Amino acid sequence: MCIRDIAVKSFLEGDKSSAECLTALGILDRGEPLTRSYVLYKALKMGIPVSSYIKKLNWYEFEEYIRYVFSEYGFNTASNVRLECDGGAEFDIIAWNREVAFVIEAKKWKGGSRWAEVAQRHLKKVAKCVDKLLAFSPSIVPIVVTSTDASLISSGVAVIPAWKIGSFLASFNDFKDQVAVFR
Repeated sequence: MCIRDIAVKSFLEGDKSSAECLTALGILDRGEPLTRSYVLYKALKMGIPVSSYIKKLNWYEFEEYIRYVFSEYGFNTASNVRLECDGGAEFDIIAWNREVAFVIEAKKWKGGSRWAEVAQRHLKKVAKCVDKLLAFSPSIVPIVVTSTDASLISSGVAVIPAWKIGSFLASFNDFKDQVAVFR
């Protein structure tokens, strides 16, 4: 018998045989990627609480998970974008559509309280490259996505837990006047 939370946990811990259960439970369809980031994304989509599982992902899987979630909301995504602007800069992820580009600093941390510093640094990096970033979309919004429970706005930069990206996107219009938006 397959139990969805146990099947997800087993897969994330390396038990590839649990993929059969994930398929039987409707979490995965045949032919979909059998990666930990994709399974976690699909679990989130099905309403399974994933916050405790995020920490099991390595940094690459964490960024891949973020890209899957933004793609679900209709965004194009690019990773490790390097731009030549005032000494150059690299951005972990850029997720964009016709209206807005979210420039994402992905932080897979165990915890800490340096969010104000991280947000300020990210804001400065985005600001120095805004002319080039506007090629993605007419509005640029810097955000930090974290593997922790941190949820705040600092220096106009939203810091959000990875499992709350959907909520952030769904309610973005409600608080876009509280975050930095470059045009």
